[in-house]
Amino acid sequence: MPKPPEKFDRHAFGDAKALRRLGVQRVQTEEELTAFHVARLARFARAGIDEKQWQHLRGCRGAECPHATCSAACAFGERKELNRVVRQTRRLLKAEPGSLHFVTIIDPNYFLEPGHLNELSISGLFQSVRRRLRDAPENWRSARIIGAVDIAYDRNEDGREWWAPHLHLAVAVDADAKEVRRVLMPRRPAPPDLVGRKFRPVKVKPVTELANAIGYIVKPTADGREATFDKRGNKDRRPFKLPEAAQLEHDLWLLRMKPRERAFLGGMMKSRGGVVPRNRR
Repeated sequence: MPKPPEKFDRHAFGDAKALRRLGVQRVQTEEELTAFHVARLARFARAGIDEKQWQHLRGCRGAECPHATCSAACAFGERKELNRVVRQTRRLLKAEPGSLHFVTIIDPNYFLEPGHLNELSISGLFQSVRRRLRDAPENWRSARIIGAVDIAYDRNEDGREWWAPHLHLAVAVDADAKEVRRVLMPRRPAPPDLVGRKFRPVKVKPVTELANAIGYIVKPTADGREATFDKRGNKDRRPFKLPEAAQLEHDLWLLRMKPRERAFLGGMMKSRGGVVPRNRR
């Protein structure tokens, strides 16, 4: 069993404390991060993954990490990065005039069979969204957006399973929900064998608690979702525990990425001083 990090750098958790004061619900404690990290390393060990790929994670402890590069599979390093993004983007979105929207984009053209999650092109998914934003009305030039790729593991009623990547966004823009939905609608039609008649690729809701909404967007885990039906025959999904093989596949997917690689910024950019507004022409 891999050993947990020996200690934490208290400065690495300053952003987490600030988010808790703002009421963000999904801010992991030091104990939760330790348990999460140790369980991930144990899965690598049980599966016989070449230790050369992940042995550097044994020493990960947030700001004290001795390595020049870090992996999104480091529970401490990625949380530190994403907590800071949440805090800084909240400040920028809150200052932007206009409506705040919580948007979920589900494009089944990016769904993948189990065993193929490493084929997901995050850059391709982001570029498809940026193309839509370039074609948006003039009022979108001042829009500010923070988002991240979220990974769900879906099980259909017939037993079929697949990875269902989707994108959560917090959008500050002078536009109503109908326009937001129209601008962000995927260009390609969804494969008919993966979706039902009532499938909606873009869902838009008003944002009430901004910090909590952004915190949800960058949540660190993959969720299992199993198809279920109500008495009227309407399809819904309920959570179920991720199979061990799927959890390992998700861990390995993160291992190949840098922290924040799955995060999306629009109208903002990451600089040495943190997240700042992007200059617009």
